Amino acid sequence: MLESNGANITDAFDSEDLTDSLSRETLMDEIIHLHENFTGETAERLEEIYMRLNFHFDSIQKLNNRKWYVIAKGMREVALMNIRQALPDVQKFLNNKNEILRMESRIAIMKLSEQDPLSFLAKETAPLSGWDTANIYAMLSKMPEKMIPDFSTWLNSPNKDVVLFCVQMIGTFRQQESVNILLNLLKSEDERIRSASIKALRSLNAAAAEKPIIDMYPKENLSMRTEILRTLEVVGSQHSIPFLEKILRQPLEDFALMIQAVRALLALGANGNNIVENILRQAGPELQLVINHAKDKRL
Repeated sequence: MLESNGANITDAFDSEDLTDSLSRETLMDEIIHLHENFTGETAERLEEIYMRLNFHFDSIQKLNNRKWYVIAKGMREVALMNIRQALPDVQKFLNNKNEILRMESRIAIMKLSEQDPLSFLAKETAPLSGWDTANIYAMLSKMPEKMIPDFSTWLNSPNKDVVLFCVQMIGTFRQQESVNILLNLLKSEDERIRSASIKALRSLNAAAAEKPIIDMYPKENLSMRTEILRTLEVVGSQHSIPFLEKILRQPLEDFALMIQAVRALLALGANGNNIVENILRQAGPELQLVINHAKDKRL
């Protein structure tokens, strides 16, 4: 048995296994593999063994290798084994030209940072792909609620991908205090950010978004108009009724858009339903089809 303080831990291993490079690497991989299958005290014990055998130095040394795949392996190791002293070395790869190294760097920083797991967003200059943001979100979803940051912190970033991600996270984590900032972002020149802001305001059920999104509707393309109508279905009030009625009384523009306008009206209760029924009685065959489709609760 290993002593609890780890003093005689090397005695539990063949000295050749600890000195031969291939055997040492195999032993490291085995400990890491075990660690991936345990949590709590057992995982902590494996981390202690890793450190006592000085394997953490091997992992950190990989970060200085010239081969990108060796560096990537080193970053995965320091992240999995919670080698916090490696954080400065990991941060150097944040804006590396190699996409895989950038991704591994972000994951490692989030794992090793005790206070500010998303601090790298302030330094991020490289693009963030959908895969990147999915990985970051996956890490965030495993963190305690108290570790989730205020994403409005990075909304002034010159990196539009960072702004887009933070807007999405504001909606996902229901950060109500950011509603006013999202309303300002509806004026962004970047359509992706405007669209994400509309979706986030919908997630936040932000009644204050009703008038601004109605005002921007005429200037937007079909995709954006659809998002606006979806959001009005959630945040709209009686003030939206004339706007929605006007859409339905115009020449048929797009089936999906018109269906969404009907659904937004139906969500407004008796007044909205009465408007829909009046239009239905006066509508031609195509609009009747749209309205009946929107009213079908099975769809």
